[in-house]
Amino acid sequence: MSDDSRQVIASVKTVVGSGVMGIIFAVLVILLFLADWRATLVIGLSIPLCILFSLIGLKLFGISLNLMSLSGLVISLGMVVDGSTVMLDQIYRYYKLRNKDGKTAYTLNQSIYKGWDEVAGSILASVATTMVVFIPIALLKGLIGDILSPVAVTIVMAIGSSFLVAVIIVPYLLKLLLSEEGPKLRDKPRKFDLMMDKVEQGYKRILQWALVHSKSVIFISVGLLLFSFVLIRSLGVAFIPSTDSGDFFIAVDFPKGTKIEQTEEKMKTAMDLLYKYVPEIDNLILYTGKSQGRGIIASDTPGSAYAHVILVPVSERKRDIHDIMLQMQEIWAAVLPDSYVYVKNGGFDNLVGYVSGGGGFGITLISENMEVLYKTANGIKELLNNDPDVIAADMDTNFDTSTMVIDMSQEYLSSLGLTSYETGITSAILFRGIDVGRYKEGSSGSRYNIRLFSDITDQEVTMDSIANVHIVTDRGQDVSFANLSDVYIENSVSQINHSDRAKTITVSATLVSENTSGVASRVRDYLSKNPLPNEVKSKAGGIMSLIGDMATPMITAMLIAIFLVYTVMVIQFERFRQPFIILLTIPFCLIGVILGLMLFGSTLNLISLLGLISLSGVVVNNGIILVDYVNYIRVERRQKLAEKNGKVNRDGEFEIELTDDQETELLKECVTDGSASRIKPILITTLTTLLGDIPMALSKGEGAEIYAPMGQAIVGGMITSTLITLILIPTLYYMTEKKKYKKKPLK
Repeated sequence: MSDDSRQVIASVKTVVGSGVMGIIFAVLVILLFLADWRATLVIGLSIPLCILFSLIGLKLFGISLNLMSLSGLVISLGMVVDGSTVMLDQIYRYYKLRNKDGKTAYTLNQSIYKGWDEVAGSILASVATTMVVFIPIALLKGLIGDILSPVAVTIVMAIGSSFLVAVIIVPYLLKLLLSEEGPKLRDKPRKFDLMMDKVEQGYKRILQWALVHSKSVIFISVGLLLFSFVLIRSLGVAFIPSTDSGDFFIAVDFPKGTKIEQTEEKMKTAMDLLYKYVPEIDNLILYTGKSQGRGIIASDTPGSAYAHVILVPVSERKRDIHDIMLQMQEIWAAVLPDSYVYVKNGGFDNLVGYVSGGGGFGITLISENMEVLYKTANGIKELLNNDPDVIAADMDTNFDTSTMVIDMSQEYLSSLGLTSYETGITSAILFRGIDVGRYKEGSSGSRYNIRLFSDITDQEVTMDSIANVHIVTDRGQDVSFANLSDVYIENSVSQINHSDRAKTITVSATLVSENTSGVASRVRDYLSKNPLPNEVKSKAGGIMSLIGDMATPMITAMLIAIFLVYTVMVIQFERFRQPFIILLTIPFCLIGVILGLMLFGSTLNLISLLGLISLSGVVVNNGIILVDYVNYIRVERRQKLAEKNGKVNRDGEFEIELTDDQETELLKECVTDGSASRIKPILITTLTTLLGDIPMALSKGEGAEIYAPMGQAIVGGMITSTLITLILIPTLYYMTEKKKYKKKPLK
């Protein structure tokens, strides 16, 4: 009927295509900045090596190549070149230096050793901060863990591999590929190099202004952050992005008492309209007399039917599956006015809906009084059916079942010579049929079930059919079933659900999109104007319960991740204050995350939250590179000043005492020069990460909706956090270090 491999292959092609584009963009960035094909080749070789080591790690952990693990691999493509890029840029900085006589200032080996010594520690710290972010996510349990763990483990494997490549493979490849004579001298500098020099000088001037007007910088940054908290209210909320998997279900329930022949006749008209208005149909199967209801397993119901519709691939049609579903909901509801029609998406949405007990929006009502519970739930259902964002609303319990009760008197049965056992067995054969054994054919060995049933088995039971059923007693009397007991018909619920021993009804709604915030807001308004009865309580149900369940573990994972990032930086810098400065940049990525999701029309969901958490480890990398290098040149310049103007202490080391003004001036020079010299590697790493993730953020096709929000969140967060932190981190660093000098002069 349906071939799941088609969707899997299409999804894998989309992910792999995004990954290939990311690799190409990353390599082009290196070529643009360094203008050396040998250095570019080193980065080009480092990426597939990281992928190879990652695949080996996934094999060891028993993780298959699926949509989520491949998404993690693609997301990490922009990150895995960061360490290699920083190592390459630092080595290349010394490799291309020349003396006044035109000769190289350092040999190739010296350039490699000096560059490696300066940045290996910061690369380790940046890699560690990124890896520890995903460790809490990899350890999550339940449905959320099943979805996110493969992504997290894949990224950890990729980032860990990138460190080994950056500190071992890249220096080795540079030794093999670069010439001892240094890069060829150009007759005139490239326009791009001149532009980068202007960018560096411009950044230095902006930074000098920021250090003087530090309060204004902090005020503007905090203002933007507060503005992002206002914007977050306009974002939609969902559990998982709704996907176009190329299949959907459309079901119909006719009034009770509808015979299967009548159902088949009405469905012919409905199916003609389905084929007429949905030319994108590739395959279809109709189940008549079956009710799929809210789950995956269908049940026998003569007055119900549903169709599983398979569409052609996304690339071969212009309409989105959600547009088709909404159209067919309206058409079938119009031509089948005496029925209840509901449509739901297939693929991943159907599985999530099954796990949650209903897709889209859901609310669960709890009470001991079934009648009050049903009346209250029905009112909410009517509200949802009239909501513009709702395709169809449904309840998991309805008073749509008629039960015929045959109340037999034990004394009367005994007077006729009948036992309750005989009467019960006869009733079972008449109305349901019973299996009484198996028959084995001697020649072939085939086995067959032996079943006893009557001509009214599985038929509608009426008072007339009961009167026409007769049973012969041991005394030979022919007695009508109607005379054996009191017979009456009563309405009953289709099923009774319980939670903590109390009866529950869950009202769920299939939505036009995965955004549940609008519907949830209107339901809250309705309940505030129409309070629940005292004996009825409510809680999130269906997909809403999953949204509520994901909040706590995701927030916990984020807090643990931030703590681990801070711990790694404290170990790296051997200080508490400087890591805290870098940590302050994490909230500012929220600005770009919100803007990125709004730009692409995405919701705040489990996948985009994963992108936000991953930024906790990624955005601090630029800060680590910047602060670590500023610390390095502060020590270096102080040492040079001590050797030039200082004196030798008892240990034979040079030392120098500086006034507060001299300390402040030295600090300002080190912050501006060190930050400006890091603008190039920061831009390279940021651009490689951005361009590596942009294809995923923009990707279209089957399954793309699942992982695209993560790329969108990372791209938006990286842009704003980089722009803000390039100014904010040096400013905060300068302010805090300056206060230390005022308290106690350094030696």
